Amino acid sequence: MIQLLMKNISHTFCIFAFLVVALWLNYKCVKTPTNPGNLVFVSSQNSDFEKSIATVTKIDDKSLNFTHVGIVNVTDTGVFVIEAVPEKGVIYSSFQEFLNENKNAVIYTASLKPEYQKHERAAVKRACSHIGKAYDFAFDFENDLYYCSELVYDAYSFAGGETDFFMKEPMTFKNKETDDTLPYWVEYFEKYKFTIPEGKPGVNPTGLSRSEKLMTLKTLKY
Repeated sequence: MIQLLMKNISHTFCIFAFLVVALWLNYKCVKTPTNPGNLVFVSSQNSDFEKSIATVTKIDDKSLNFTHVGIVNVTDTGVFVIEAVPEKGVIYSSFQEFLNENKNAVIYTASLKPEYQKHERAAVKRACSHIGKAYDFAFDFENDLYYCSELVYDAYSFAGGETDFFMKEPMTFKNKETDDTLPYWVEYFEKYKFTIPEGKPGVNPTGLSRSEKLMTLKTLKY
């Protein structure tokens, strides 16, 4: 009886030790950005919204294509991401929460080139000032609402004292092969009762990722 009890205890301890090691290894495999102001880019096509963004912002078959971007903040209590998401607007999440929300995506990180890193903390502060504001479903730079890449654009334009710290480009919601507006975007703008802002200046995650002010993007390992 005692031998059986000791065997069960030993077996339980082994399982517990295995779980502790597994959790530790999982933690060690997460390489988070280390500088406030770093950008995190998400490549995902898990929803129709993401697929439609990817379709109209795709550059070519060889280039990386992103559907979301956020700004990293690093404090004494951890690593966080300031981002604008459709369901919640501008939010402040722990980096682990950010990973959990994008667990089926590929994530890259990028820091600014050395000559621009002096603007990083001011950009974080500016982005944080927008927390709680609603998502910009109209993709309109004239309102005080923000979509993901617009938040990044605003934060760094304010911090750098430049209107176009990151360059805008004409927005399109068309299929490049047919030159027809994607049915998804037709329904999207009808739903929110907005005019499709075809050709108006804007930004998108893929365009931001190609900025010459950023250093080479790195794949996040986790």
